[in-house]
Amino acid sequence: MKKFLLILFVILGGLSLAACNEDPEDPTDPTDPTDPDNNGELIDFADTFTQKSKIRVWIDDENGEYMTAVIEEFNKVYPNIIVEHEHMGSVDARELLKTFGPSGNGADVFQFPHDHLAQAVLEDLVYPLPEATRTALAERSAELGLQIATLTYDETNNSFDPESENAVERLYAVPMSLESVGLYYNTDLVDTPAATFEELLAAADVWNAALADDDSGRTNAQAGLYYLGTSSHWADSYFVQAIYSAFGFYPFGVNLDDPSAVGFANAVPALTWMRDELKPRTTGTGSHNSIAAGGNFELGDIPYIIAGPWNIEAYRNAGLNFAIAPMPTINGNDTQTFAGAQMAAVYKYSENREDAIKFVEFLASDIAMELMYEYKGKLPALKTEFLGDIEGVNTDTLLLAMAEQLKTSVPMPTIPQVTYYWGPGEVMIIDVWNNGVNPTTAAATAEQSYRTRVGLAG
Repeated sequence: MKKFLLILFVILGGLSLAACNEDPEDPTDPTDPTDPDNNGELIDFADTFTQKSKIRVWIDDENGEYMTAVIEEFNKVYPNIIVEHEHMGSVDARELLKTFGPSGNGADVFQFPHDHLAQAVLEDLVYPLPEATRTALAERSAELGLQIATLTYDETNNSFDPESENAVERLYAVPMSLESVGLYYNTDLVDTPAATFEELLAAADVWNAALADDDSGRTNAQAGLYYLGTSSHWADSYFVQAIYSAFGFYPFGVNLDDPSAVGFANAVPALTWMRDELKPRTTGTGSHNSIAAGGNFELGDIPYIIAGPWNIEAYRNAGLNFAIAPMPTINGNDTQTFAGAQMAAVYKYSENREDAIKFVEFLASDIAMELMYEYKGKLPALKTEFLGDIEGVNTDTLLLAMAEQLKTSVPMPTIPQVTYYWGPGEVMIIDVWNNGVNPTTAAATAEQSYRTRVGLAG
């Protein structure tokens, strides 16, 4: 009985309280904006209940520090977009997305190097960015980077031919960083870097003939300490493009976009020069890869090496005093290296494209570029006038030297047929360098090999 009465009192008390709150004469109505107790403030819960969205990004950042910082800054602008980062090697992302296809289960944003772009487009993996994004990036992104990230493509006919019926030029990715090879030199061994290959090779003759500093009685050449080396090997077409350009050879024509032929015949003068002038000073009678120049330069034993920004960390860790000079001229002709880029794109089957586009656009912002430089040490893909806005870049002599080299670089070919260029190109140089094959014959063989690979033979 007592329990029943207690419940009854509680119910009656609740009804009484509700009746008091409904009193129109109640001067303390909590919903009244004129109520002195809430200082006239209207309470808006819209922000509290705004639905959050989520995107997944695959960026090459193994320890995650760089992306953690980027996401933190991104969320200051877009607090309702949750970003999940997963480390993915830039050369692995495309292959993995191919396994997902149109399922939508892959990353919303993924990173890849320049030479994966055309293949990724052919494989239906990349969502072309809106024209508004392209216009915005044109104001601040380096022209070279935008050229590399832009393709003319006929989606109906799967053709990159600009004359194709439905061909449209679109921006497919946001360039994040730019890179190229350059002439690295040990400042303890070289006061003023050579401006011409003629000067460089003449000095090489003196150095190579001098006694090595190891009390062995051998010359530098006999000890394998040649004056100039490459951090790759001498049959690497990416590295030797600077030499090719001085003799007028650009694969796939001057616009680097004609898949009908590489044009290896135009490389014959360069191959002849490499055989007669470069080989004796860099490997002697050895093969194209017989000298471990990378290790020699890192140990401070040779003055020059052709290398890329990916080598900088190792050289710094080795305690070297070094700098980067522009690639020297040959016979008075400028040398143009290939420019490459790391890019971020939106997965075509992303279920949240709008937010993914916001993220890739943010990667081109000053703060994101500054974080990339801070954590990765890479050259931001920005116009020269904007590099000064990135703290640290304007005092980084190595990256500024690379930026100077990039002013005369040519964009790496992005047509899908470039995949079939590297193999025949390497064999062509090896035939001339190692096997004594006539350059004209080697070039003809390489052209036929390329055509066979892309189904153009006959």
